[in-house]
Order: sequence, then C-alpha cells, then structure tokens
Amino acid sequence: MTTATRSEYPSARIAVIIPTMSRVPLDVQSMMATQTLQPTHVCIVYGQSPNGYARNVGAYRVTDADAESGTPPTEWYLFLDDDALFGHPECIERLYRAAQIPGVAIAGAARILPADATPFEHAVARQVARIINPIVAIDTVTNPDAPHYSCSITTTCCLVSRRIFEAVEGFDPTLIRGVDTEFFVRVRRMHRADAPILFVQAGNAWVTHHAPQTLRALWDKHFAYGVGHAQEVRRDASRARAGNNFGSPVHAAVWLLLRTLLVPVHCFLPFSFGDPRWRFAWSPLKAYASYASALGYIRSWYGHAG
Repeated sequence: MTTATRSEYPSARIAVIIPTMSRVPLDVQSMMATQTLQPTHVCIVYGQSPNGYARNVGAYRVTDADAESGTPPTEWYLFLDDDALFGHPECIERLYRAAQIPGVAIAGAARILPADATPFEHAVARQVARIINPIVAIDTVTNPDAPHYSCSITTTCCLVSRRIFEAVEGFDPTLIRGVDTEFFVRVRRMHRADAPILFVQAGNAWVTHHAPQTLRALWDKHFAYGVGHAQEVRRDASRARAGNNFGSPVHAAVWLLLRTLLVPVHCFLPFSFGDPRWRFAWSPLKAYASYASALGYIRSWYGHAG
C-alpha cells in the first residue's frame, strides 16, 4: 500500500468531534491516521443527548483542552457521525481546502452507501431525500436559503468555522432531530451583503454511511425528524411549511387527515420540500417516511416537546 502524501496545510488546527450514544466508533485513531491532514484533536462524546447538545459538549471540551495546554486555539470543528467513515485519505484536507474559499463558514462531504449496504438500504436511498447525496467533482456552493432551505451537506460530516460556531452559540441543545438544518439556517442568516456566509460541498470528498436498515429504523428516524421540526417551528414560524403552523386543533386535525389521505398518492407521486415538484415514481418508502414525520410533528406540537 502506498503511503498517503502529507498535507500542504500542516499548521491547520482542526478538531474532529464524534458524538455517540451506544456504539463504540470503529477504530477512529486508525481512520484518522490514514488522512493526509491530521486533526489536532479527536473528541468522542459518549452518552450525551440530544446530538446537538453532544456536539456542543465536544466543542467546549476542545476549547478547554486548548486553554489547558496553552496551544493555539482550534480554528475548525469537524463534526462526524459515529457510523460515518472517510472515503478517501484526503477527505479532511479537501474539506479544509474548500473552507479556505472566501466567505465559507461550513464545508461538507457527500454521503454514499457503503459496499455492504443491503438491497433495502439501496431502496431507501433511492426513494427518501437526504439519505445520500452524490459526490461532486468541484467545490459547489449549497446555501440553505428560503423558501425550501435545501442543502446538500449535513452534520454527518462537515467542517465548521469555530468563529462562526461561537457567534451563533452552537447547536440548539434541545432539538430532538434536525439540528443541522436549524443550525445551518441560523448561520446563513448571518449573511451580509458585504460579507456573505457560504456553504460548500467539497469536491471529491465523501463518507460512507448506512441508510436505515429496517422499516422500524426508517420510521423511528423520520418520526424523530417530525418531532424536531415541530420544535423548530414553535421557535421560528418562518420555518413552517405546507400549513403546519397550526392555529387550532381543528387546523391540525384537517392537516393530519389530508396527510393520511395522501399516503397512497405519495406512493406514486412522491413530493419533497427540498425538491418541490410532483413526479411519477413508485416510492412507498418515501410515503412511509413522510407519514412518520407527519405523526412525529403532530405528537411534538401537542406534546409540547422542547
């Protein structure tokens, strides 16, 4: 095996932060050792929830470690899911290189399925949005702007400017799910005409990441997304969509009835708010996940979660 060439950015100060609840990440140190650009910290945050809070804890620990050691402060936080694996020895370096573009606050990697993904995972990835996103050849701007807030990167693997992270006071520590989209929108709203805040998907940078492997896992994931989105809309009404900023229980009941009646339609005519158009396709898993999100939203709205 050929040894990877070392990075041209040896002085970059990057902390990798990996939150985990129950799984011990794969051999993280070995994975990091293959990278041409080595992080200055690898912080694994065990047993903290929700994941936005866990990521904040990791950032605080890195700050404390810098202060205690007297080393220069970390400049970038690389947030990585505990089940995501770098797809190339230059992944961190390519993210960092993209982050050097003037105005870039966040650079993210593509997500693809691993080689051992099951047929069910492939079906989920084909039908359900934001499970995977294609590798791009060049650094590509992907700003999470209204009205759809679509963005091709997530906190599965993304490099965040520490300065920006601290300016917006980190992730919302109370959101159950959807912390990346809420965080991204707040960062993007720092935009000024003379100093735009940009998001970039780094060219030829990717991680492998499993999709939900069972119907129950798919349901639970999207039910939680619905819970988190309702929390977000309660805080920021501008994030509501499709009439889901409820004015009364009757309004909510009508919305839920319509969502229920549309489930068979969505099996043949899937719709995504990130790609707002109707098109014919057999997508029962998309309809299933969307309905799970709707029920989670209602549960959170009237359960007053968060």
